[in-house]
Amino acid sequence: MTTHELDPVALEAREPDVSSRWRAIDARFRVAREDARDGDEDAALHVDRDSALVLSAPHGTRHYRAGAMKQADLHTGSLTLLAGELADVSAVVSARAHAPWDSWDERDDPFARHLRELRPPARMVVDIHGMGDHHGPDFCLGTGPRPGPLELLAVEVLRHELEDFDVAVDAPFDARPHYTVTHLAQRHLGLAGLQIEVAARWRSPRDADAAPGAAALARALGAVDAGLRAAA
Repeated sequence: MTTHELDPVALEAREPDVSSRWRAIDARFRVAREDARDGDEDAALHVDRDSALVLSAPHGTRHYRAGAMKQADLHTGSLTLLAGELADVSAVVSARAHAPWDSWDERDDPFARHLRELRPPARMVVDIHGMGDHHGPDFCLGTGPRPGPLELLAVEVLRHELEDFDVAVDAPFDARPHYTVTHLAQRHLGLAGLQIEVAARWRSPRDADAAPGAAALARALGAVDAGLRAAA
């Protein structure tokens, strides 16, 4: 039976194991990227946990954005898979994105298709990105072009659950550009959407000091999923 309520005590008890689990997931993600690199088509990983919250990571590999090739947001792919596992929520992670695109109307790859095919109980997509430490905050929540009640709920829950961290909202990143997953969710999928930028200091599976940030983020995302279900 799938459990959608997180036990904070149990999660805290597992925190020393977060680093080792993250490293294992990161190793598997590297293999998935290498396998995808050998093929001719783009690839994505989809883990369906029948949750109200769905995590996405479009930038775990080199990727196109607004028609230009960009470097990967390091370790956002494995961080998203880890957070999905700990929070017991679904995840969609790009493993290869080499085809150029400018708008979502043009994009037809496994990552985009998985998002377009989301059905209930999915209610919100939370898109995980990476930002440089020089921006300041530990996490930045981008509410997108059309935030509604569920986005406001998620922001409230995340700020509460991450009260020991510096959490910014809509600055320096607001997730409003047309190419964001948050824009896709809010404008085209009929879903709520939120973007979370994670500072580099919390994104290394090989740095034990990053584990508390990853565990706290997973715990917070589990609380968001519970809140979305309660609001249904």
